[in-house]
Amino acid sequence: MKNTNLQQALALSVDRVAELMVQELFENGSVASGALAKSVQDDNGVVKDQKGNLMGELTMLSYGEAVDGGFRFRGTGKLPPDRPGERPIRDWIKRKRINRPAKFKDETSWIWAIRKSIGKKIQGRRQRTRAYPFIDKSFDKAEPFITKILTEAGLKDLTITTNKLFEQSAL
Repeated sequence: MKNTNLQQALALSVDRVAELMVQELFENGSVASGALAKSVQDDNGVVKDQKGNLMGELTMLSYGEAVDGGFRFRGTGKLPPDRPGERPIRDWIKRKRINRPAKFKDETSWIWAIRKSIGKKIQGRRQRTRAYPFIDKSFDKAEPFITKILTEAGLKDLTITTNKLFEQSAL
């Protein structure tokens, strides 16, 4: 059975979930740089797995799960980095257009001081970071739309296939 209508409906459903995820990130106040919101995409669209089942795929930056559920620094088996890398700090400085304080002789020493400060703050943290749930909320909000569009598309595909089978049996 061809399921072109179902594939198109699933692609629309994945698009809708991606839109709702970005919207939810902005609504719950978890957007700082916007990198996570910009990374939520449905690049792959609809694909078939090895068994032939249709799946919609969404991608986002790896820390999206930590934003969604919060991150516990102690006792999780997941150790935070001692301090962030130099490049993310440099990118953050450029994005925020922060001028280097005069007490630092060059940018490298300033970035090192920022990294050291972040490292100290991370090491002293014992609690979870605040969770900003957006993944499940987005799917819950999209559920009525997804149910409606997939049901209609499935019925269209089933009708087309049934009509073709009747036409073939009549011959």
